[in-house]
Amino acid sequence: MADGPAAMASALTRLADPTGGGDVVTTGRVSGLSLSPEGVAGAVLAIDGLARGQADRLEADVREALSRIPGVARVRVIRTAERPAADARGIPGVGQVLAVGAGKGGVGKSTVAAYLALAFRRLGLRAGLLDADIHGPSAHIILGITQRAQATADRRLVPVEAHGLKVLGMGLLADPDRAVAWRGPMVAGAMVQMAQGRWAPLDVLVVDLPPGTGDVQISLAQKLGPSGALIVTTPQRLAVADTRRAAALFRQLGVPVLGVIANMTALAGPAGEVVHPFGRPDRQALETAFAAPVLAELPLDPALTRAADDGRPLDHGPVVAALDRLAQDLACRWRETGD
Repeated sequence: MADGPAAMASALTRLADPTGGGDVVTTGRVSGLSLSPEGVAGAVLAIDGLARGQADRLEADVREALSRIPGVARVRVIRTAERPAADARGIPGVGQVLAVGAGKGGVGKSTVAAYLALAFRRLGLRAGLLDADIHGPSAHIILGITQRAQATADRRLVPVEAHGLKVLGMGLLADPDRAVAWRGPMVAGAMVQMAQGRWAPLDVLVVDLPPGTGDVQISLAQKLGPSGALIVTTPQRLAVADTRRAAALFRQLGVPVLGVIANMTALAGPAGEVVHPFGRPDRQALETAFAAPVLAELPLDPALTRAADDGRPLDHGPVVAALDRLAQDLACRWRETGD
Protein backbone atom coordinates (compact mmCIF):
# COMPACT_ATOMS: atom_id res chain seq x y z
CA MET A 1 0.00 0.00 0.00
CA ALA A 2 2.82 2.44 0.79
CA ASP A 3 4.04 2.22 -2.82
CA GLY A 4 0.51 2.48 -4.20
CA PRO A 5 0.79 5.86 -5.99
CA ALA A 6 4.16 4.89 -7.47
CA ALA A 7 2.75 1.61 -8.80
CA MET A 8 -0.24 3.49 -10.17
CA ALA A 9 1.97 6.03 -11.95
CA SER A 10 4.05 3.23 -13.41
CA ALA A 11 0.94 1.47 -14.75
CA LEU A 12 -0.38 4.67 -16.30
CA THR A 13 2.85 5.53 -18.13
CA ARG A 14 1.78 2.92 -20.66
CA LEU A 15 -1.13 5.17 -21.70
CA ALA A 16 -0.38 7.90 -24.23
CA ASP A 17 -1.99 11.33 -23.93
CA PRO A 18 -4.41 11.55 -26.90
CA THR A 19 -3.20 15.08 -27.65
CA GLY A 20 0.47 14.08 -27.70
CA GLY A 21 3.44 15.04 -25.57
CA GLY A 22 3.99 11.68 -23.88
CA ASP A 23 2.15 9.46 -21.46
CA VAL A 24 -0.79 10.70 -19.38
CA VAL A 25 1.29 11.06 -16.21
CA THR A 26 4.11 13.03 -17.84
CA THR A 27 1.70 15.46 -19.50
CA GLY A 28 -0.34 15.92 -16.32
CA ARG A 29 -3.42 14.50 -18.00
CA VAL A 30 -3.79 12.20 -14.97
CA SER A 31 -2.82 13.45 -11.51
CA GLY A 32 -3.79 13.18 -7.84
CA LEU A 33 -2.97 9.49 -7.59
CA SER A 34 -3.86 7.89 -4.26
CA LEU A 35 -4.56 4.46 -2.81
CA SER A 36 -6.59 4.18 0.39
CA PRO A 37 -6.09 1.46 3.02
CA GLU A 38 -9.37 -0.06 1.77
CA GLY A 39 -7.91 -0.46 -1.72
CA VAL A 40 -9.71 2.45 -3.40
CA ALA A 41 -7.46 3.84 -6.15
CA GLY A 42 -8.11 7.49 -6.94
CA ALA A 43 -7.09 9.59 -9.93
CA VAL A 44 -7.95 12.99 -11.38
CA LEU A 45 -8.43 12.97 -15.16
CA ALA A 46 -8.27 16.29 -17.04
CA ILE A 47 -10.40 16.11 -20.19
CA ASP A 48 -9.56 19.51 -21.69
CA GLY A 49 -8.92 19.27 -25.41
CA LEU A 50 -10.61 15.88 -25.73
CA ALA A 51 -13.79 14.98 -27.57
CA ARG A 52 -16.44 13.20 -25.52
CA GLY A 53 -15.60 9.84 -27.07
CA GLN A 54 -11.87 10.32 -26.47
CA ALA A 55 -12.49 11.24 -22.84
CA ASP A 56 -14.71 8.20 -22.27
CA ARG A 57 -12.17 5.83 -23.84
CA LEU A 58 -9.29 7.30 -21.88
CA GLU A 59 -11.18 7.05 -18.60
CA ALA A 60 -11.96 3.42 -19.36
CA ASP A 61 -8.28 2.77 -20.10
CA VAL A 62 -7.24 4.46 -16.85
CA ARG A 63 -9.72 2.41 -14.85
CA GLU A 64 -8.56 -0.82 -16.47
CA ALA A 65 -4.88 -0.06 -15.88
CA LEU A 66 -5.42 0.80 -12.24
CA SER A 67 -7.73 -2.14 -11.54
CA ARG A 68 -4.96 -4.56 -12.49
CA ILE A 69 -2.64 -3.34 -9.72
CA PRO A 70 -2.39 -5.75 -6.76
CA GLY A 71 -4.31 -4.42 -3.77
CA VAL A 72 -6.73 -2.28 -5.79
CA ALA A 73 -10.33 -3.21 -5.04
CA ARG A 74 -12.08 -0.25 -6.65
CA VAL A 75 -11.14 2.68 -8.89
CA ARG A 76 -12.47 6.22 -8.51
CA VAL A 77 -11.81 8.74 -11.32
CA ILE A 78 -12.68 12.42 -11.07
CA ARG A 79 -12.98 14.30 -14.34
CA THR A 80 -12.01 17.96 -14.54
CA ALA A 81 -12.33 20.36 -17.43
CA GLU A 82 -8.88 21.92 -17.18
CA ARG A 83 -5.38 21.54 -15.84
CA PRO A 84 -3.69 24.35 -13.92
CA ALA A 85 -0.40 25.71 -15.14
CA ALA A 86 2.39 24.62 -12.83
CA ASP A 87 3.33 28.23 -12.06
CA ALA A 88 -0.23 29.55 -11.75
CA ARG A 89 -1.16 28.05 -8.41
CA GLY A 90 -1.48 30.02 -5.23
CA ILE A 91 -2.53 33.60 -4.52
CA PRO A 92 0.07 36.33 -5.09
CA GLY A 93 1.06 37.97 -1.83
CA VAL A 94 -0.50 35.23 0.35
CA GLY A 95 1.92 33.01 2.25
CA GLN A 96 -0.28 30.04 3.23
CA VAL A 97 -3.68 28.88 2.02
CA LEU A 98 -5.29 26.61 4.61
CA ALA A 99 -8.46 24.72 3.67
CA VAL A 100 -10.96 23.76 6.36
CA GLY A 101 -13.34 21.09 5.14
CA ALA A 102 -15.86 18.47 6.14
CA GLY A 103 -17.90 15.87 4.37
CA LYS A 104 -21.03 16.80 6.27
CA GLY A 105 -22.85 19.95 7.33
CA GLY A 106 -23.63 20.76 10.94
CA VAL A 107 -20.26 19.78 12.41
CA GLY A 108 -19.23 23.36 13.24
CA LYS A 109 -16.74 23.74 10.41
CA SER A 110 -17.49 27.41 9.74
CA THR A 111 -17.13 28.38 13.38
CA VAL A 112 -13.84 26.50 13.58
CA ALA A 113 -12.57 28.22 10.41
CA ALA A 114 -13.51 31.70 11.64
CA TYR A 115 -12.01 31.19 15.09
CA LEU A 116 -8.86 29.66 13.64
CA ALA A 117 -8.38 32.74 11.45
CA LEU A 118 -8.83 34.89 14.57
CA ALA A 119 -6.25 32.72 16.36
CA PHE A 120 -3.71 33.40 13.61
CA ARG A 121 -4.45 37.10 13.98
CA ARG A 122 -3.80 36.92 17.72
CA LEU A 123 -0.39 35.46 16.91
CA GLY A 124 0.38 38.67 15.07
CA LEU A 125 -0.01 37.16 11.61
CA ARG A 126 -1.79 38.95 8.80
CA ALA A 127 -4.78 36.68 8.38
CA GLY A 128 -7.81 36.40 6.14
CA LEU A 129 -10.96 34.30 5.91
CA LEU A 130 -12.53 33.20 2.62
CA ASP A 131 -16.03 31.82 3.12
CA ALA A 132 -16.34 29.54 0.08
CA ASP A 133 -19.66 28.04 1.15
CA ILE A 134 -21.63 29.75 -1.62
CA HIS A 135 -25.04 28.32 -0.72
CA GLY A 136 -24.70 28.58 3.07
CA PRO A 137 -22.32 31.42 3.96
CA SER A 138 -21.96 32.17 7.66
CA ALA A 139 -18.67 34.05 8.21
CA HIS A 140 -20.46 37.40 8.08
CA ILE A 141 -22.84 36.25 10.84
CA ILE A 142 -20.12 34.82 13.10
CA LEU A 143 -18.02 37.98 12.72
CA GLY A 144 -20.93 40.44 12.83
CA ILE A 145 -20.22 41.98 9.42
CA THR A 146 -23.09 43.97 7.89
CA GLN A 147 -21.37 45.94 5.10
CA ARG A 148 -21.01 44.68 1.55
CA ALA A 149 -17.73 43.95 -0.19
CA GLN A 150 -16.73 46.34 -2.97
CA ALA A 151 -14.89 45.82 -6.25
CA THR A 152 -12.10 47.73 -7.96
CA ALA A 153 -12.32 49.23 -11.44
CA ASP A 154 -10.79 46.03 -12.84
CA ARG A 155 -13.52 44.00 -11.07
CA ARG A 156 -11.32 42.56 -8.33
CA LEU A 157 -13.17 42.07 -5.07
CA VAL A 158 -11.92 43.94 -2.01
CA PRO A 159 -12.23 41.99 1.27
CA VAL A 160 -14.03 43.60 4.19
CA GLU A 161 -11.89 44.13 7.29
CA ALA A 162 -13.31 42.98 10.63
CA HIS A 163 -11.66 42.04 13.93
CA GLY A 164 -8.27 42.42 12.27
CA LEU A 165 -9.15 39.96 9.49
CA LYS A 166 -9.70 40.39 5.77
CA VAL A 167 -12.95 38.61 4.93
CA LEU A 168 -14.81 37.68 1.75
CA GLY A 169 -17.81 35.44 1.22
CA MET A 170 -21.14 35.29 -0.54
CA GLY A 171 -22.74 36.74 2.59
CA LEU A 172 -20.87 39.98 1.81
CA LEU A 173 -21.90 40.00 -1.85
CA ALA A 174 -25.44 38.68 -2.29
CA ASP A 175 -28.84 39.74 -1.00
CA PRO A 176 -29.30 37.71 2.21
CA ASP A 177 -32.99 37.10 1.40
CA ARG A 178 -32.37 35.60 -2.04
CA ALA A 179 -31.26 32.05 -2.75
CA VAL A 180 -28.06 31.58 -4.73
CA ALA A 181 -29.44 29.16 -7.33
CA TRP A 182 -26.18 28.29 -9.10
CA ARG A 183 -24.92 25.05 -10.60
CA GLY A 184 -21.49 23.57 -9.89
CA PRO A 185 -19.33 25.46 -12.42
CA MET A 186 -20.79 28.83 -11.36
CA VAL A 187 -20.17 28.01 -7.70
CA ALA A 188 -16.56 27.04 -8.39
CA GLY A 189 -16.11 30.18 -10.50
CA ALA A 190 -17.38 32.37 -7.66
CA MET A 191 -14.88 30.81 -5.26
CA VAL A 192 -12.02 31.45 -7.68
CA GLN A 193 -13.14 35.07 -8.20
CA MET A 194 -13.18 35.65 -4.44
CA ALA A 195 -9.78 33.98 -4.11
CA GLN A 196 -8.42 36.40 -6.71
CA GLY A 197 -9.55 39.40 -4.67
CA ARG A 198 -7.18 41.97 -3.17
CA TRP A 199 -5.93 39.84 -0.28
CA ALA A 200 -2.25 40.74 -0.30
CA PRO A 201 -0.34 41.06 1.85
CA LEU A 202 -1.40 38.09 3.98
CA ASP A 203 0.54 35.51 5.94
CA VAL A 204 -2.32 33.01 5.95
CA LEU A 205 -5.73 32.72 4.29
CA VAL A 206 -8.18 30.29 5.90
CA VAL A 207 -10.71 28.92 3.39
CA ASP A 208 -14.02 27.66 4.81
CA LEU A 209 -15.19 25.10 2.27
CA PRO A 210 -18.77 23.92 1.78
CA PRO A 211 -19.67 20.43 2.99
CA GLY A 212 -19.12 17.49 0.71
CA THR A 213 -16.80 16.72 -2.19
CA GLY A 214 -17.45 18.71 -5.33
CA ASP A 215 -16.45 21.46 -7.74
CA VAL A 216 -15.34 23.95 -5.08
CA GLN A 217 -12.91 21.50 -3.49
CA ILE A 218 -11.51 20.49 -6.88
CA SER A 219 -11.14 24.11 -8.01
CA LEU A 220 -9.45 25.03 -4.73
CA ALA A 221 -6.82 22.34 -5.19
CA GLN A 222 -6.23 23.14 -8.85
CA LYS A 223 -6.19 26.92 -8.70
CA LEU A 224 -4.93 27.88 -5.26
CA GLY A 225 -2.41 25.22 -4.30
CA PRO A 226 -3.37 25.09 -0.59
CA SER A 227 -0.62 24.35 1.91
CA GLY A 228 -2.84 21.76 3.52
CA ALA A 229 -6.30 20.90 4.76
CA LEU A 230 -7.86 20.45 8.17
CA ILE A 231 -10.84 18.12 8.53
CA VAL A 232 -13.61 18.97 11.02
CA THR A 233 -15.92 16.26 12.33
CA THR A 234 -17.97 15.36 15.37
CA PRO A 235 -17.28 11.99 17.01
CA GLN A 236 -20.59 10.61 15.65
CA ARG A 237 -20.06 7.61 13.38
CA LEU A 238 -22.31 9.08 10.69
CA ALA A 239 -20.26 12.29 10.58
CA VAL A 240 -16.98 10.39 10.50
CA ALA A 241 -18.17 8.20 7.62
CA ASP A 242 -19.12 11.24 5.52
CA THR A 243 -16.06 13.28 6.46
CA ARG A 244 -13.63 10.50 5.55
CA ARG A 245 -14.63 11.08 1.93
CA ALA A 246 -13.60 14.72 2.22
CA ALA A 247 -10.17 13.69 3.48
CA ALA A 248 -9.86 11.12 0.68
CA LEU A 249 -10.67 13.76 -1.95
CA PHE A 250 -8.04 16.16 -0.61
CA ARG A 251 -5.42 13.43 -0.83
CA GLN A 252 -6.60 12.47 -4.28
CA LEU A 253 -6.13 16.08 -5.37
CA GLY A 254 -2.65 16.26 -3.88
CA VAL A 255 -3.56 18.43 -0.88
CA PRO A 256 -1.88 17.29 2.37
CA VAL A 257 -4.34 16.47 5.16
CA LEU A 258 -2.66 18.08 8.16
CA GLY A 259 -5.02 16.61 10.73
CA VAL A 260 -8.47 16.29 12.22
CA ILE A 261 -10.37 18.59 14.56
CA ALA A 262 -12.90 16.69 16.67
CA ASN A 263 -15.62 19.24 17.40
CA MET A 264 -18.43 19.37 19.96
CA THR A 265 -16.95 16.42 21.83
CA ALA A 266 -18.24 17.26 25.32
CA LEU A 267 -20.68 19.51 27.17
CA ALA A 268 -20.91 20.46 30.81
CA GLY A 269 -24.24 19.22 32.20
CA PRO A 270 -26.44 21.12 34.68
CA ALA A 271 -24.98 19.25 37.66
CA GLY A 272 -21.40 19.64 36.45
CA GLU A 273 -21.25 16.24 34.81
CA VAL A 274 -19.61 15.80 31.40
CA VAL A 275 -22.03 14.93 28.61
CA HIS A 276 -20.93 13.61 25.20
CA PRO A 277 -23.72 14.73 22.85
CA PHE A 278 -22.29 12.93 19.80
CA GLY A 279 -20.68 10.01 21.58
CA ARG A 280 -17.43 9.77 23.49
CA PRO A 281 -14.51 10.61 21.17
CA ASP A 282 -12.04 7.82 20.47
CA ARG A 283 -8.83 9.52 19.38
CA GLN A 284 -7.17 6.34 18.15
CA ALA A 285 -10.23 5.36 16.11
CA LEU A 286 -10.43 8.83 14.56
CA GLU A 287 -6.76 8.84 13.66
CA THR A 288 -7.11 5.40 12.10
CA ALA A 289 -10.21 6.42 10.16
CA PHE A 290 -8.61 9.55 8.71
CA ALA A 291 -4.99 8.35 8.58
CA ALA A 292 -4.14 11.70 10.18
CA PRO A 293 -3.54 12.99 13.72
CA VAL A 294 -6.26 14.51 15.86
CA LEU A 295 -4.93 18.04 16.36
CA ALA A 296 -7.64 19.33 18.71
CA GLU A 297 -10.72 18.18 20.61
CA LEU A 298 -13.16 21.05 21.06
CA PRO A 299 -16.06 21.09 23.55
CA LEU A 300 -19.57 22.29 22.76
CA ASP A 301 -19.51 25.71 24.43
CA PRO A 302 -22.89 27.51 24.74
CA ALA A 303 -21.05 30.81 25.18
CA LEU A 304 -19.46 30.35 21.78
CA THR A 305 -22.85 29.61 20.22
CA ARG A 306 -24.32 32.80 21.67
CA ALA A 307 -21.31 34.80 20.53
CA ALA A 308 -21.69 33.49 16.97
CA ASP A 309 -25.38 34.43 16.93
CA ASP A 310 -24.54 37.90 18.24
CA GLY A 311 -21.67 38.42 15.81
CA ARG A 312 -19.26 39.15 18.63
CA PRO A 313 -16.43 36.62 18.60
CA LEU A 314 -15.02 35.49 21.93
CA ASP A 315 -11.36 36.00 22.79
CA HIS A 316 -11.33 33.50 25.65
CA GLY A 317 -12.70 30.10 26.62
CA PRO A 318 -11.74 26.47 26.00
CA VAL A 319 -12.36 26.52 22.23
CA VAL A 320 -10.39 29.73 21.77
CA ALA A 321 -7.50 28.35 23.84
CA ALA A 322 -7.41 25.09 21.89
CA LEU A 323 -7.42 26.86 18.51
CA ASP A 324 -4.76 29.30 19.70
CA ARG A 325 -2.53 26.30 20.41
CA LEU A 326 -3.32 24.79 17.02
CA ALA A 327 -2.56 28.05 15.22
CA GLN A 328 0.75 28.28 17.07
CA ASP A 329 1.64 24.70 16.10
CA LEU A 330 0.79 25.29 12.42
CA ALA A 331 2.73 28.56 12.31
CA CYS A 332 5.78 26.82 13.83
CA ARG A 333 5.47 23.98 11.30
CA TRP A 334 5.43 26.45 8.39
CA ARG A 335 8.45 28.29 9.74
CA GLU A 336 10.41 25.06 10.24
CA THR A 337 9.66 23.74 6.78
CA GLY A 338 10.18 27.11 5.13
CA ASP A 339 6.86 26.81 3.28
